[in-house]
Amino acid sequence: MRKLYYYIVNFLNRLYYFVKPFEDDRLNSFLFISIFLVIIFTLRLFDLCYVDKNRYISFLQRQYTGKLTLRSERGEIFDRNGIPLAVSKKKCSFYIRPALIKDKKLFETIFLRIFSNQTGITAKDFKDVFSKDVKFTWLKKNIDGSLKEFRKKAVEVVKEYLEKSHQPKPRLFDLVGVMPEYDRVHPYDVGSTLVGVLDSAGKGISGLELYLEKKKIILGDKVVIPALKDARGNLYVNDPDALFLSYKKGNNVVLTVDANIQYIIEKTIQKYAKKWHPDFINVVVMNPKTGDVIAAASYPFYKYGSKRGKHFVSEINPRFISAPYEPGSVIKPFVLAAAINDGLVTPMTPIRAPANYRVDDKVFHNEFHGENVTLAAWEVIKYSDNVGIIKIAQKLGKKRYYEYLKAFGFGQKTGIEIAGESVYPLRNYKKWKNVDFATLAFGHNIMVNTLQLATAYCALVNGGYLYKPRIIAKIINDKGEIIKEFPAIRVRQVIKPWVSKEMRRVLATVVEGGTGTNTKMENFYIGGKTGTAVKYDPRIRAYNRSKITATFAGAFPLTDPDFVMVVTVDEPRVPKNKLWASDIAVPVFREIAERILLYEREKPDKYKYYFVGDKMERKPINQDFPYKKGYRKINK
Repeated sequence: MRKLYYYIVNFLNRLYYFVKPFEDDRLNSFLFISIFLVIIFTLRLFDLCYVDKNRYISFLQRQYTGKLTLRSERGEIFDRNGIPLAVSKKKCSFYIRPALIKDKKLFETIFLRIFSNQTGITAKDFKDVFSKDVKFTWLKKNIDGSLKEFRKKAVEVVKEYLEKSHQPKPRLFDLVGVMPEYDRVHPYDVGSTLVGVLDSAGKGISGLELYLEKKKIILGDKVVIPALKDARGNLYVNDPDALFLSYKKGNNVVLTVDANIQYIIEKTIQKYAKKWHPDFINVVVMNPKTGDVIAAASYPFYKYGSKRGKHFVSEINPRFISAPYEPGSVIKPFVLAAAINDGLVTPMTPIRAPANYRVDDKVFHNEFHGENVTLAAWEVIKYSDNVGIIKIAQKLGKKRYYEYLKAFGFGQKTGIEIAGESVYPLRNYKKWKNVDFATLAFGHNIMVNTLQLATAYCALVNGGYLYKPRIIAKIINDKGEIIKEFPAIRVRQVIKPWVSKEMRRVLATVVEGGTGTNTKMENFYIGGKTGTAVKYDPRIRAYNRSKITATFAGAFPLTDPDFVMVVTVDEPRVPKNKLWASDIAVPVFREIAERILLYEREKPDKYKYYFVGDKMERKPINQDFPYKKGYRKINK
């Protein structure tokens, strides 16, 4: 185009000097300038009409036309017993065609009389819509009521109006009509961080709602209807009949979650949060035999239907997968399990634990207030001794410890079907300093999330098998027909079954006389491990002993575990002498476990297992059997 302009200008210049129709140079200049402008205008018009025609037409269409996107009903989410956790409630939206209504005042009067106060539609609503002389607009949206009854009354309104106004008769629903819309409701108000929430446009923004939407599992048919757009961006449908076509509903999803257990943990952590005012509390309950997530919650959590304030984003955050932390001593059983599995120690192997133990330039202290002791390997876990576990880890070696951590699932995503999982990868063992290796043995220099830890504990107590956490059991249609099932996925065997059995017995000693005695129950056998991790404070660039993350991970009933539970409490505001997992996480675990066992009507264990000296003995659970003295040797 520029070359064409250049040639034209060049031609006119030559023409001006060789052809001068007037003697007056000013007239000649005016003539040639006029001719030049006419040619330029003609070329521009040609450009608009033929060369760039499609580009300008599409620009105008974008300015004045739009698309109304509709979704049919979203699928529902149920717990494992069929209890609805998230359902779509049908609501009614009234549309009107002001341009077709001649006597607007008469129409308004008839409508308000027939519908009375059923719809909440007022004279002001009519004033607003009648000010727009358009073919189609919304009168009012999201009204509770019967769609069938509203449509019947809408027909009555149109019939009476046509009789009294003597207006030519259009189709009945051309003047006013009702169409269904769907509002997401949660009948039992549980699982907001797990199930997730929708935004004002009905799109999933967290939890399962977001994941299932991305995978297009729960969404119904998507329908795009052409519409006109006014100067304010409002859309007006040309063909209202398109609104009434039948569209396919989304599929329903059945979870592995138990709504009653979910309710139990949410109420319990809410109670303790008011007492301790922590940054957050996480609880995950799993079935170790399948990897099923039975319940999971984080506090603070969003209460469905409440106002979405400044803490809303924090409240819908599933911290049990999105907030990695240093777990502390709950990692110690994995060190012992790995060493037993490799044949390096047995539960009875004596481990010398001096009061002070130096690793390079760092001195570690045991748990016995300056005494040099020798512990059985199982006692290292019972008393949560740092020096003892460092010694066992050193027997295992950096490479094997790294391999076992990876095998138990640490440093990698669990693959749970909830949006927002966050993990820290494990540093390669070749980059570990000796001090790093020592602190890794008792749960520092490693980051885990609560679900990740629960998954690993399942493998520790279920016979040694790592399962992928499962939260979606199956997808069904409205008729209850199964579209797809999600079986339990066994990823790998990490430790031998007999090692897993030994570890259950070792974990039992923590509850029966170690750091987790507050968890002990009269009729049920529980095993677990406490973890009190001092937090790193970036403000002082050091670990701050007034800030901790308290964890208790355990399994119950321990003779044949049906449940693994992990409780994480971050930065509780309590006196310094109470900054221990045994005072913080253990009471939460115990209360939830008691209520779960009562709800499940579990049969009481008949026997408990005890370590006595160098032997394992089984005694009836109703017998008060104390530990035999001399189980721990003190080296003078």
